Amino acid sequence: MEKAENIVEKLKVDADRIIGVEGLKFSIEPHEPELLGGWRHRPDFIAGVSFEGQAFKLIGEFFERRSSSVFEDKISQLKLFKDLLNKDSKVNFLPFLVSSYLSPSRRQKCKEEGVFFLDLSGNVYLKHGGLNVEREGFRNLFPEKRSGRSPFSDKASLILRVMLDNADKSWGVLELAQVVGLSPGFVSKMVKELEKRHYVASFEKKLKLKNPESILEDWIYDYNYKKNREFKYFCLAKGPEDIMEKLRAADVPEDIEYVLSLQAGANLVSPHSIYNEVHLYVSSKDDIDFFSKELNLKQVERGANLIFLLPYYRQSVFFGKQKVKDLWVASNVQLYLDLYNYPVRGLEQAEHLYDRRLKKLFEGKEA
Repeated sequence: MEKAENIVEKLKVDADRIIGVEGLKFSIEPHEPELLGGWRHRPDFIAGVSFEGQAFKLIGEFFERRSSSVFEDKISQLKLFKDLLNKDSKVNFLPFLVSSYLSPSRRQKCKEEGVFFLDLSGNVYLKHGGLNVEREGFRNLFPEKRSGRSPFSDKASLILRVMLDNADKSWGVLELAQVVGLSPGFVSKMVKELEKRHYVASFEKKLKLKNPESILEDWIYDYNYKKNREFKYFCLAKGPEDIMEKLRAADVPEDIEYVLSLQAGANLVSPHSIYNEVHLYVSSKDDIDFFSKELNLKQVERGANLIFLLPYYRQSVFFGKQKVKDLWVASNVQLYLDLYNYPVRGLEQAEHLYDRRLKKLFEGKEA
């Protein structure tokens, strides 16, 4: 994403062109001390708009990060500014979010919250009086260059996993490091990144999650199920339930770690949809060989009903695993990540899992 100062300069030059209405004038104005009074927080800018004899002002905020938590904060801030300014002013102030690019879901969210928007990629939504501008469908002209360590990387994700599982708990860095088995120095660095992204709030040297739903939204964007390596097998069985019964009966050594995921795992946790394949995370190809012999499997290119996954989340995919009906199942967070963009009824099952399991953890847990 563009830096805020770059967005300001491009907005000054390109706003009229992006809005694309003949006769419309858009100008960023200096802050007015008497208007804003002693507010501790002030909008990023105020802009004046004139069109066909009517004039109004925009209360502007810049959004230059990918974080959904920051986005939610900006929306809330704009609505507060609107209420405060319009309370005592004769001029009509409209909330206005500006970014280098806003995704379709975020543009929809703005509309639902009564916030107008413009992004430098060309998408704009602005309505007042006789002015009605709604232009969408422009692609992102400013793809984000990743910097720093991602909190969604394999090792770092352990921190979010334990915090999401305990959304109402406050954590010290040392305590968190001990629980996830990482060095305090590494955890401390990642906490700074979490604070930067507005994922956690800090109070009296304790950390607590802020808006878990937004964290999951960003994680889904970052996560790629296809990075897992698939090994496809056929098991002589009447259906998925029969395969899982064979798994229950298998004499699995303690040094072999596995978890069920996707539809098979999710339906054990919260039954919802019909499925035909069983997906199983294992640690190594030796583990696959064990199950292949134990269950008398045949490796196939087509017609597979048992798919083994060597995880790209090698350190964290087994974290928070749960025993359900005598089988090990991936954590609810991992199930949600795997399902969300999976083509075969994945989104449907993911939303069901969220409503039945994850939502209960998050309700009322915002810091």
